[in-house]
Amino acid sequence: MSDVDDTPSRLVAAAERLFATGGEEATSLRAVTREAISNAAAVHYHFGGRDGLLRAVLDRYLADRQERRLRRLDQVAEESGDTVDVTAVLTAVLGPDLELLAKLRKRRVHVARFLGRAHAARSPVVAAYLDRQFQAVADRAVPLLAAAVPGVSPGELRERLRLLLDAVAMRYAAVPDPGEPADDVDTQLARLVTFGAAGLVAPPTPSPHKPVKPTKAKRNKPRSR
Repeated sequence: MSDVDDTPSRLVAAAERLFATGGEEATSLRAVTREAISNAAAVHYHFGGRDGLLRAVLDRYLADRQERRLRRLDQVAEESGDTVDVTAVLTAVLGPDLELLAKLRKRRVHVARFLGRAHAARSPVVAAYLDRQFQAVADRAVPLLAAAVPGVSPGELRERLRLLLDAVAMRYAAVPDPGEPADDVDTQLARLVTFGAAGLVAPPTPSPHKPVKPTKAKRNKPRSR
């Protein structure tokens, strides 16, 4: 029996179709097993339940993206030496995202939109999955960025990187249909890197101004005669 026909693959393929077309929250485990011609016991056996099946769907596309991010960041760290280029770090982080998006747009645009919506809605399972990926990326990227932008704290750089990745995720949700015009990967990457680099090297974010409580005027005590 080929991998395409085995039960785990059928379940993941069915879950992907239903999650992408109907949404994660609206897709029941019963609907997935019916689509896969399987049963709930098989889902629990192979994936530990519906949450595990959802993670398997995410892994199908985002695990490889993550590996390429980390591999490219390691390459930047190895080649940078004492001088780190912000654009090189951002290219390593953002390039795999745009490459995946271009690949999905050709034949699986519905999956790209599902990934974008899942990132925005962030159910507990999706949030935990994406947070683990971001943690691994930030652990490699932030020290490099801190070396390149010494005037901004690592914590601030981390949050700016998260904001940039959130913006990229929205490109998945709004990806145009295959027949519609769109910029190629290199053009999109150059634009995002230019935009992101400007944000990363900007001055530190000022602390929120705390209003000063008005002081009461002191009343002079009458002099005793």
